[in-house]
Amino acid sequence: MKPSRFTLLLIFAVGALLLSYLPKPTPASASSLWQVPIAKPVLAQEFRQPNADWSAGHRGVDYLVKSGQEVFAPHEGIVTFSGLVVDRNLLSIRHQNGMITSLEPMCSAKTKGTAVTTGEVIGTVCFGERYVSHCLPRLCLHFSVRTENGYLSPLMVLGTLSPSRLKPWDGLTCSRPSGVQC
Repeated sequence: MKPSRFTLLLIFAVGALLLSYLPKPTPASASSLWQVPIAKPVLAQEFRQPNADWSAGHRGVDYLVKSGQEVFAPHEGIVTFSGLVVDRNLLSIRHQNGMITSLEPMCSAKTKGTAVTTGEVIGTVCFGERYVSHCLPRLCLHFSVRTENGYLSPLMVLGTLSPSRLKPWDGLTCSRPSGVQC
């Protein structure tokens, strides 16, 4: 038996109403409210997504720095951690969209629960006695962004991540009509 037009319309309306009540994902798009955490940034190492949570990767980006250089809040939020982790000082900020940024090694007078604003000086780059920079022989500040689903490239929230560019499998074939450059 074929459903009536009224039944189909009713199903469509109920479905649309239910979809309007589903939770909306928090946008992770770049905005002018995010900024690089140091002045005159020079990227030393990019983000490398691990294959699994326990796999090797680089869960953030590194910027070349000098000891004592000021570090800025990349976005407004609340400090959730400020202190020593193993051999490095670290500061973490929870943002309104649920993202957490962490910066290391850096010393800060900011304590857990302190509100920070975008661009506010939150501390300085500092290296402990036993700390060894993973950018040797240079010094770098590690900047990471994570959500409840895992780490993201900070370049994404900063708006500086280059988009993917798809190429043919063999890298040579062009599917455009003749006379159109690939």
